Amino acid sequence: MHRYLFIFLSLIVAAQASAREDVRVNEMFDYAFSENAATGEKQEDGKDGEFVTGEEGEERLGVKAFLRDSAIMYSGLWASRFFYVRNKNSRIFDTSLSKWWDNITTAPVWDDGDSFFTNWVTHPTIGAVEYLFYRAMGHGYLVSALGVVLQSTLFEYTVEGMVEVPSLVDLVSTPLVGVPMGFALEKSSDWLVSTDFVPAKILGHMLNPMRNFIYERQVGIYNPFSKTFFSVTGPIVFTPNKDIAIDLAYPFFIEQPLPMGRFRADLEILNLKKDKGGQFVFYSLRADVPSKNGLWGIYVRLSQSGVNGVVINGEDVRDGFEFANVLAGGKFLLYKTHNSAISGGVELILPTSYKDNIDRLSTVTLFRRNFPINLQKAWTVTPYVTAAAWHGIFNVQAMVSADTVLNASELEGNGAEFRVNYGASAGANFPVIASPVLYAEFNAYTCLTADTFEKNDMFVTSGIRFGRKFSPGFAVQFPVAGVDGDIDRYSYMFDFQIRF
Repeated sequence: MHRYLFIFLSLIVAAQASAREDVRVNEMFDYAFSENAATGEKQEDGKDGEFVTGEEGEERLGVKAFLRDSAIMYSGLWASRFFYVRNKNSRIFDTSLSKWWDNITTAPVWDDGDSFFTNWVTHPTIGAVEYLFYRAMGHGYLVSALGVVLQSTLFEYTVEGMVEVPSLVDLVSTPLVGVPMGFALEKSSDWLVSTDFVPAKILGHMLNPMRNFIYERQVGIYNPFSKTFFSVTGPIVFTPNKDIAIDLAYPFFIEQPLPMGRFRADLEILNLKKDKGGQFVFYSLRADVPSKNGLWGIYVRLSQSGVNGVVINGEDVRDGFEFANVLAGGKFLLYKTHNSAISGGVELILPTSYKDNIDRLSTVTLFRRNFPINLQKAWTVTPYVTAAAWHGIFNVQAMVSADTVLNASELEGNGAEFRVNYGASAGANFPVIASPVLYAEFNAYTCLTADTFEKNDMFVTSGIRFGRKFSPGFAVQFPVAGVDGDIDRYSYMFDFQIRF
C-alpha cells in the first residue's frame, strides 16, 4: 500500500511548493481581464502609471527566483507523472539506483519507440506549458526558454531516466518546438484578452492557462466570478458562509450544501475478497470555485481508476490505471438560516475514458458504486439536493440524487440505467489544535433498472479530518449490504483539501 500513499502525496506536493512568508492573498483585482494582463506588464509599487516589462522584471528576479520557480515546475512534473501514467509499476516503481545510473550514462537515443504524435505534439505541448509558466512567473523570453531546456533535461534524466535511456528526440522537440508554440500561445492570448469581446477573453484564458493559476508570482486559482485570486499558501479570508462551509467539508461522498473554494486530491484503495485478490485503486483531482456572493459554485473532477494484483475468472488483469470520465457540476444555495442550509445542484459526467485496451475499466466497473465514472461511452446526468444543520460543534448532512446514465449498454446491455443515491453523515468539529473532525457517513443506492445484479447497495464510512486551510483526511469504508459486498472487503480512503 505504500506505493499508493506515495502516489497520493505526490499529487499535492506541487500545490505546496510555492510557499513563502510574504504571500499576498485574496486580493480583489481586475488584472486578468485588463490591458496589463494582455501585455504581461505589472505596475511597480509607488510609481503610478509606470509599468515594468517581463524583460526588466527578469533582472530583478535573479537566479534565486529562477531556481525557486524551477523547483515548483519540477515538482509539478512529478505530480503530473504520478497522476497520468497508466503503468505506474513499470514506468515509475520498477527501478533502482544502478538501473538509473546505467540509463543516464548511456548516450540518449533518437528512436525512443514513441509515436510521432508523442514526440512532436505531446512533448512540445508540455514545453509550451513550461514556457508559459516561466513567463507568468515574470521571467523574460530567453530565461523562460532556458527554463524549458532545464525542465526537459531534468525530465529525461531523472523522471524518465529512472526507467529508460533518455530520448534525444524529446530533448530536441520539447524546447525547439515547445518554446515557439508557447510564444505564439502567449501572444494570441494577450490579444484575445485585450479585446472587449467576452468569448475572446475566455478563449485567451484557455490558450494560456497560466493566467488562471499564477498572479504576482503566487500559485493558486483565479476566480472569474468574483475576480479574486486565491493563493494556495495564504491565510483564509473568511466571508459569509465560508467558516461553516469549511466545517461541513469533511465527507467523502456527500456534497456539502454551502459553495466554497477548494482543491482536493483523493485516493481510495479498495481491498477485494480473496477469490479476486489485490485491489481496485481510484484517485482523482477536484477544483471548486464559488461565486462572489457565495450563493452558487461550480466544480470539476478528473478521475483515474486502476487495478493491482487482480484475478478475474482465473486470469490476471494487467496492473495499471486508465483515465476515467470527467465530472463537472454546479450547485445553488436554495435556503439558509443561522444553523441550516439546503442546496440543489446538477452533475454531468462526460465520456472521456478514451482507452481500455486491456480491460482495466471494464474490470473496475464490477464495483457498481463507481460505474458512471468508469463506464466507457456513457453520459450521466445527476440532479441532487443536499442539506445540512449544525449546532455548536455538531453537524449533520444528508443528500439524495438520481443518476440517469445514457449509452450504458456496456454495463449489462441496457441502453440506459437509472439509479437513486442517498446518504447522510454526522460529525463533530473539536475546537482544539489541528481542528480535528470525527465523523461517520452512510451512503447507499438503488439501481432501479438493474437486471443482472442486485439493485441495492449500502456502505458505512468512518473517519477523521484535520485542519482548515490545509486539511488531510483518512477514513475506512465497509460494505454492509448489496452487490458490492460480494467483491469488496473494505476500503482505505485518503484525501487532502486546500480551502480558500
